[in-house]
Amino acid sequence: MNNNRYIIDCDFHTHTGFSDDCDVSVEEMLKSAADQGIRTLAVTDHYDPGYPDPEFPFTIDFKKYQETMLKAREEYKGTMDIMIGLEVGIMEGQFDAAHQIINAFDYDIILGSFHCLKDKDLYTLDYTGVDGPSMLEDFYVYMHSCLKKFHNYDVIGHFSILDRYIGKLYDYTPLTDITDEILKLIIRQGKGLEINTSSFKYGTGTWLPRESILKRYLQLGGEILTFGSDAHSPEHYRFHFNDAVEFARSLGFKYYCKFKCRKPEFVKL
Repeated sequence: MNNNRYIIDCDFHTHTGFSDDCDVSVEEMLKSAADQGIRTLAVTDHYDPGYPDPEFPFTIDFKKYQETMLKAREEYKGTMDIMIGLEVGIMEGQFDAAHQIINAFDYDIILGSFHCLKDKDLYTLDYTGVDGPSMLEDFYVYMHSCLKKFHNYDVIGHFSILDRYIGKLYDYTPLTDITDEILKLIIRQGKGLEINTSSFKYGTGTWLPRESILKRYLQLGGEILTFGSDAHSPEHYRFHFNDAVEFARSLGFKYYCKFKCRKPEFVKL
């Protein structure tokens, strides 16, 4: 598919130099987004309270972040709508810290993501010899436990992120009960899922969430769906988005969502 002409004009999961794992300045990221024709950009820089890797504390000067984004919003007014968001790492024992920052400022979207399994950082974990099915079950049990207690998010980021790290697509059939419980919980709370295309830049070529999860989400009544590249550099804005849109349509999704002031706006696919 020709990705030089995009079906949708937004990206709702992106990062700038405010994120510890992004080396590109805010100015460069935003200018490139506007130059690429993006009309609505959600900047969702990282905040992971309690993150176990000291090299990446994943925290932000939140006051400066807000001031910078509000200034940029004025600068790009009429060209690109900038939505101020956060990608919050959800961890047991860190809910109060997350609430404090989320509630202290006005945001347009909060992505709730799982970057850790209990005290284990999924990114740096050695997966050699890991029991994949057992780890997946532990991960989703942990996710369910956290989401029963933490509701201060709008969309779950990269739902099946372990697919990207484990390196093998295991059968999810044995996990149906627990993943169904999570999806029902998300829907009941009025939250959503994103189609995250970041695996394609790593060469694993899997949708996050995987197809079976998105199908089941739709079957259970899930409606809120966003598209996010997880871009940490300009060339990954809207990465594989045309394919992602066609994929969503093939599953039966009729709408996707943009967020403003933490409320979804449904847009026809």
